[in-house]
Parts: sequence; structure tokens; C-alpha cells
Amino acid sequence: MFEPEKIIETLRETERRLAAAWVEGDRLFIEETLADDWSVTDLTGQVLTKAEVLKEVFGSANRQVVSMEIDDINVRPFGDWAIVTGRTKAAGEYQGEVAQVTLRFTDVFVHRDGRWQVVASQATLLNQ
Repeated sequence: MFEPEKIIETLRETERRLAAAWVEGDRLFIEETLADDWSVTDLTGQVLTKAEVLKEVFGSANRQVVSMEIDDINVRPFGDWAIVTGRTKAAGEYQGEVAQVTLRFTDVFVHRDGRWQVVASQATLLNQ
């Protein structure tokens, strides 16, 4: 049913589109891609829900993702779920201050209702 090569390309493209959506403020794509029960363990070790992240990113004019590039993407498909790892280089602005980070990420995807969604994420800060 699930062809590994097709899953790999689909999820690589989904990760690229998700990175662009954070920069472009494409809330619809983000909301569709992140499952309602999604959570993330961020680089500080805090666990945040989808609602908390969306409120933080879209609920404040003081916060903006300026750029986000991902590379070193590795997709490991397991039927109707997959693990995606990679590296993110991002810059953001908060209350006029610009910060840049490089992270390693892990996203767990599941195929539900005919589409792939992220159900869990984790980010680790790399030494700058």
C-alpha cells in the first residue's frame, strides 16, 4: 500500500513546505500538517501543544520567523508512519531582537485520513 520511495519524497517535500510556511505565515498549511494532538519538545526541553505554538507564533506581532532552511533530511518509513530527522537553520525576531539558531529535529509522521501529519516533534540546539 505504501511505497517507501514515494513516502520519502512526499515527506521531504512536506518538511520543505512546512519550513517555508513558518516564514511566510501560512497558518493553514501549518494547521493541516500538524495533527491536532501534536506536541513538540523544544530546545529548552519544554513540551508545547499545537495550540500553544500557534498562539505564540501567530498571536503576537512581536514574534516573527525571518528565515528557515532545512537540510540533511532523512526519512525512515514504517508503513503508515515515518520518522524524519534533519537540521534547521532559522532566524527569528522577538521584540526587535534577531536571533539565529541551528537545530537538529525529529518529526514523527502518521498517515491519517488520506494525508501525512506530524504527531510529535523534538528539537535540539546545536553548538553555534
